[in-house]
Amino acid sequence: MNKNLILLLSIVAFAGCGSSSSDEKKIDISGYLPSTSMSKAYTHVTKIDGKLNNRPYTDTVVVESSLVSIKEDGKLSRLITVKADEIEIKYLNDVNHSKVMTRNLAEGDNISNYLKKDEVETLKIGSQKIGEKHTRVEEKCVLDSMINRYEKFFFEYTNYDDKHNIMKIKCTTKTVVETKIDAQYVDSVSYTNGIVESKEDFSYIYLQKDLGTIATINDDCLASKLPDVIDDTLEPEKCLGERYTYDLYQPQY
Repeated sequence: MNKNLILLLSIVAFAGCGSSSSDEKKIDISGYLPSTSMSKAYTHVTKIDGKLNNRPYTDTVVVESSLVSIKEDGKLSRLITVKADEIEIKYLNDVNHSKVMTRNLAEGDNISNYLKKDEVETLKIGSQKIGEKHTRVEEKCVLDSMINRYEKFFFEYTNYDDKHNIMKIKCTTKTVVETKIDAQYVDSVSYTNGIVESKEDFSYIYLQKDLGTIATINDDCLASKLPDVIDDTLEPEKCLGERYTYDLYQPQY
């Protein structure tokens, strides 16, 4: 056989031995839920238009086999069901939708696609219907990375014994608003037919092994005011002031 052909076949065979993303070591996200019943103290922090607010609250977590229930300040807020291949999170203030998360994944994999809002509003002038406005808010989350330390303000979270690392999840939220005006009113109202799509809004969730959520971080870049437009793809120096919403666990280790 021609030596060049042998060399070419060897290169192809070697390249075929490389691991694909599907061959990467998978991480079971269920290991990053609370493993035992516990009480967790948090601080909810917001800063909007220069006003800083803090609100402490407590999550009471009850773990029963494949079900995790969480009460916020005594009121049931969400139910987490662990299934064979996925995890379902039911938010009790959202009767229409649940977030379904892929259970086993590698870094960079998609975790969830969540329809946060799907609402149709009837547009009226007085009692006369003139059209509709359909608003959809969708969130897509991916496993960003596995880390050993995260810090925000004076809260510090660490893999203190090399057995409790931290899963960093990146979520991207986009809003699409479609306005449809009945033909007979198009020229006589201020509403405009069409679709308006928001810029990307990035947020992060941090889950620690056996402990669950330790931080949710949403830093917003305000691109313009009146109306407010969030565009987290902009460079920080182009943002109009500082705006954020955080939930921070008060670590007990």
